[in-house]
Amino acid sequence: MPSPSPQPSVPASRPIALSAPGLAGPISIINEPVSGPRSSRRARNRPYSHAHLEIDLSPDLAIEGDAPHLQRLERALSEKKIAETPDLVLLAVGTLHALSARHFRKVDHWEVSPGGWLPLPAGKARRGSEEPVSDLLAVVESDAWSPLTEARTFSARLSDQQGHRVDVVVRRIHRPRHHVLSLDLRGVWTQETIHDLVGSLSARLPVAQSTLTKFQYA
Repeated sequence: MPSPSPQPSVPASRPIALSAPGLAGPISIINEPVSGPRSSRRARNRPYSHAHLEIDLSPDLAIEGDAPHLQRLERALSEKKIAETPDLVLLAVGTLHALSARHFRKVDHWEVSPGGWLPLPAGKARRGSEEPVSDLLAVVESDAWSPLTEARTFSARLSDQQGHRVDVVVRRIHRPRHHVLSLDLRGVWTQETIHDLVGSLSARLPVAQSTLTKFQYA
């Protein structure tokens, strides 16, 4: 019997969340368990009212996206002499920029741990802003920057004013040096909108893999 033809090789490329090989975890967006004997297409396409995502980032902290913001951040970090956690701030900026691209621009609150809540710029705490990244950079440039020097996590709650909310936590694990994003999505979410959101993160952050670990149907 002739041996099967070898499969064509696929050029190596940056992994794209939700479709990359090696997606890990007990539940993934592309292999989602459906209770009961009938795993129908309709059940798999039901929208979610809540979804929890864990996103692993590679050690490469090359952040892509809005160069003026990154240049402004670099200047601010240099002026404030933030040496301990510049990577955490950098990832927070990349995350906010990615969420803003998906219309999550109203910051309900944000904080660092240890350190507590970070203030929003004057006049924006209630109505939100057009660009959350600019608000965070304003905090870094202001006298309120000191909690960032010892922070190990950055947390934020953002909304799109259309009934959707994202709670995001950026964590840094020291041993090994590793960064993880946790996102809780609330509102009405589909596989497509989750894919688009994580795709926006992948375009700006070094996403290694993403896993849907919890979900609740709407």
